Amino acid sequence: MADETKTAAEIAREERKARIDKAGDAMAEKREKKANQSKAKRRAKWLVPLIVAAVALLLVLLYYFGVPHRTFSAIKFQNGSKVSVAEYEYYYKAVYNNISNTAYQYEQYYGAYYGEGAGKMMTGFDYKKTPKNQECPLTEEDTGVKLDKEVYGENPTWADFLKEYAIRQAQETNAVYDAAIKAGAKLSDEDKKGIDDQIEQLRTTAAESNYSLNAYLMANYGRGMNESLLRKIMQKQAIASAYITSEQEKITDAVTDEDILAYYEEHKSNYDQVDLRYFTIDAEAATNTDETNYTDDELAKMTADTLAEKKAEAEQLFEEVTLDNFTTAVLAYVEDDFKQYFDPSSEQYNVNYTTAENTTADLIEKNLSEDVAKWAYDESRAVGDKYMTSVEADDGCTTFIIVVMQSLPEKDDTLQPVSVRHILFALTKDEQVTDDNGNTTTETKEIRTAEEAKAEAEATLDAWVAGGAKEDDFSKLATEKSEDPGSADNGGLIEDIYTDSSYVKPFLDWAYAEGRKVGDYGVVETDYGAHIMYMSSISDKPKWQADIATAISDERSSDFYDGIVNDEGYANARVSNGLIKRVQNRIEKYAAKVVAAFAEQTADSAVTE
Repeated sequence: MADETKTAAEIAREERKARIDKAGDAMAEKREKKANQSKAKRRAKWLVPLIVAAVALLLVLLYYFGVPHRTFSAIKFQNGSKVSVAEYEYYYKAVYNNISNTAYQYEQYYGAYYGEGAGKMMTGFDYKKTPKNQECPLTEEDTGVKLDKEVYGENPTWADFLKEYAIRQAQETNAVYDAAIKAGAKLSDEDKKGIDDQIEQLRTTAAESNYSLNAYLMANYGRGMNESLLRKIMQKQAIASAYITSEQEKITDAVTDEDILAYYEEHKSNYDQVDLRYFTIDAEAATNTDETNYTDDELAKMTADTLAEKKAEAEQLFEEVTLDNFTTAVLAYVEDDFKQYFDPSSEQYNVNYTTAENTTADLIEKNLSEDVAKWAYDESRAVGDKYMTSVEADDGCTTFIIVVMQSLPEKDDTLQPVSVRHILFALTKDEQVTDDNGNTTTETKEIRTAEEAKAEAEATLDAWVAGGAKEDDFSKLATEKSEDPGSADNGGLIEDIYTDSSYVKPFLDWAYAEGRKVGDYGVVETDYGAHIMYMSSISDKPKWQADIATAISDERSSDFYDGIVNDEGYANARVSNGLIKRVQNRIEKYAAKVVAAFAEQTADSAVTE
């Protein structure tokens, strides 16, 4: 009980003194404990904060140099195989760079012909936008990549496509690589050298930009990329590619004559060729122009009237026409502006406007209609038979088709492929020219006259003949001297040439001259220059057999490939959407810089022009 004789002030002073004494005792106790602490405990007290800071700094550095990206898995497969974030980003970035650069190049080359937007028209990709900011028009049929509507909605973006494409690329590369290793495949010396050369080229490019190689790779191939990982990916891709190529060659070599005949019997309509005479009459749907304002009912009536009129014309022609009078009969139904193309007495007459020669069922279906194809290949068909059908287009136009059978389906055993070697002495050469602003254009320059090209070719041919006229020597000469970039590296060899191939006429005329045999040679002049020609081989099998052999090989190769990449161990890959989302965000930032660079290049080109 407090002393009641003390004043309130005295009591307060005593309580304050008691608190001070207690605090002093506590501080003394702490000093005593500190004095009695071991050195280890005193060091730990200072080191713990330093260690925490060092670990945080280390994590930042590891992230900056991409260690987690090479460690964490973006994709995991059922067999235990993994694809790191860095490897996935490599595939993602590679396909983005490819499509954006292709769209930009197409814009530069074809923009003058098709107008602005040619690059997007031809690729579906707008290089002026980043992937997330544009819809992807490609379908699964176009690319083999399925964009699930439940995941991406009705209008998936290019970022969605790149994500799925990169996943598939990673899956297929790793699956084929594993199959190749199991089969004993190894990296060839040529592939090793090729990879070394690519790495050294990158090293040189990096040095020119004042980068170390790894810094350059990280900037251009994604965070986490370094020389070691890039080599690993390149080696994986090289082994996988070489293995598939080797297996496809084995599959092709294994196709037998019995396989070809069996396939033919099952797909006759794709290889038996027919000749047809045909003519079309169009009934176009009525539409408004800038000068008209018809109602929908009025347009519908006009369309119906036109349809009835053209149908009557088609039926009348069908009644009149025969194989013998076909050309003259259809001429009466050709519009005046086009009669010169259908009139045999005109210099502009073109029989191909009414004749389909050496055509097949799939071509008839594509160019005329499925009904015509079925009719033409019906077993009851006879020469002179005729048929009429109609096809309605999406725009409302109806086309009436009148067809007369000119020859029945049969194999063409006369069309045999040949292979030639040639050495081209060209008249011109394309050169890259860079102006003062750093813009590069292609210019075609004359390097020799036609007379000079012919003289050079003849002199080279004479020297080769004097040396024994051996094909091996010709091949070496072609690699050394030919100015045809498409065949020089292959010893001037061009394989599987047919009479209907798209080579210039003098070239084909020489290859298929009557009596031509293996070992023949000569000089041919074309618009490209002077060619030394050498007949390398003449197939003893007609084109249809070669086509079937290719079809069988393609089907078996596709089945072989699908069997590898759809293996249970690689099916239903588990994807880390969070990590892949980060990759997409990084590529979006990168893409924004690419878009800006393209815009700057376009602006510079406009100023130069």
